[in-house]
Amino acid sequence: MKKTFLAIATIFLMYSFSYEQTIIPAGNVSGNWILAGSPYLIQGSVMIPDGSTLSIEPGVNVNFQGSYKLYIQGRLLALGNASDTIFFTAADTTIGWLGLHFDNTPLTNDTSKIFYCKLQYTKTTNGGGAIYILGFSKVVISNNRISNCRTDAYPGGGGILCSGSSPVITHNTISHNMTSFGGGGICCENSSPAITNNIISNNAAFNGGGGIECFGIYNASNATIAGNIISYNTASYGGGIYSSNNSPKILNNFISNNTASNGGGIYCANDGTPAIINNAISNNSAIEGGGGICCDYTYGNPSFANNTYSNNSAARGGGLFCTLYSNITLQNSILWGNTASTSGQQVYLDDENSDPVFYYCDVQGGLDAFGLNSGIFYTGIYQNNLDTIPVFVSPSAGSGAGFDGVTADWSLQEASPCINAGTPDTTGLSLPELDLAGNSRIKGDRIDIGAYEYPLPNSINEIQNPFSVDIYPNPAINDLTVEMKQKSEIEISNIKGQIIKTIDSNDTKTTIDIGNLSSGVYIIKAKTVKGISIKKFIKE
Repeated sequence: MKKTFLAIATIFLMYSFSYEQTIIPAGNVSGNWILAGSPYLIQGSVMIPDGSTLSIEPGVNVNFQGSYKLYIQGRLLALGNASDTIFFTAADTTIGWLGLHFDNTPLTNDTSKIFYCKLQYTKTTNGGGAIYILGFSKVVISNNRISNCRTDAYPGGGGILCSGSSPVITHNTISHNMTSFGGGGICCENSSPAITNNIISNNAAFNGGGGIECFGIYNASNATIAGNIISYNTASYGGGIYSSNNSPKILNNFISNNTASNGGGIYCANDGTPAIINNAISNNSAIEGGGGICCDYTYGNPSFANNTYSNNSAARGGGLFCTLYSNITLQNSILWGNTASTSGQQVYLDDENSDPVFYYCDVQGGLDAFGLNSGIFYTGIYQNNLDTIPVFVSPSAGSGAGFDGVTADWSLQEASPCINAGTPDTTGLSLPELDLAGNSRIKGDRIDIGAYEYPLPNSINEIQNPFSVDIYPNPAINDLTVEMKQKSEIEISNIKGQIIKTIDSNDTKTTIDIGNLSSGVYIIKAKTVKGISIKKFIKE
């Protein structure tokens, strides 16, 4: 009988412990929220006071019981890890919660860190879905999943709103968020955040920037947008990125399968000098103008260098649409495989004052194929350009957002005429050190045309892509399988060329654990006795 009683008591205690919870009423919070006290049930808006810190352990569930927010005037340390995520969510997902708010947090406070968290189901009417940052830059947002969040307030930012701030936003997956205004994934107003190595996908904005919106007073917004996968987003203007009155650096991104009325991939407007360099802009669609990119009144003369605009579609200007004094300069870029249902498969010019400059580009159909509005003429500079098939390694099967441009391979085969055909003088182009595959940006004596540099062999016996390698699934979450006919040494590196993993495989099929890798684009290199084969994969 005693044994039976002890067994029942033990089960009761285990059941009670597993369902322990902590009630958090409205008011100030600080100290430590530990796993043993989870879930933390938030029953009113709470604030971390100036000078105080709230630390949250891995695995904790922070559950908002209504339309409440966590207001941060002190410091937040929400530090999950790759195997134990912190959850911020709503008890009622139809009502949602109001997100994390840094509202003019005093600059004397230390950096807040939001690592390995899941932030979901916010519904706000004061701007910024999951994270709102106003007038404070000491915030690092890394390795999080921000999804199913919404804001119906100006200026927008379904996932994140930065206003007058410059946080670090890196290695996150920001998806399925939306706003009635701009920046379905991220909105940057008069801000200069570092937005790097994120997956920004399936977000929606009613106005500009399905993925990212950057706008503000000239030279007050200078975001760095680098190494991201920006895909399957939608907006009225700039399905992937919307840029107006600011000067972001848009470098080494994959901008694919986004849709908009104008500017399927990117929409550039008004003053500012954005630098759009070394991006693969593919399979985006616009209902009206500029499947790849639309330039509207860009009198700030932005510069575009070493981009690959491929297989985009629109009514006018499948690759590029220019209107209202858009005298942009394109150098070392590929415009190929783009389509237009009305006019200008690769390029369409809408007004007499739009005369973009082309140096050392590969443009399908050449100058004679430009689409021109009625009664206008092209009088810009068009020098040292090619009209030759670029010979991509593995392009998508067709143009527009209906074909997969994300996992396509837009690098160059050995026979490509774009190899060593770029400008002999790259001075002033502000090119990144590495291309999209992690190769040095210049190999041989001259830069290649497009976003990729052909990986010239180090010796006469080293031949690139000499045999078949299959990698799947792609994108991948936890496991990646590499399949080939030869035994090999497998090397994984990030897009900066830094080696992450090396595996000696004696099998023709190898499964690699990538669960601990941050979200982003990686390069896989398989070395065998027959040579080297290189492919990219996406870690979600």
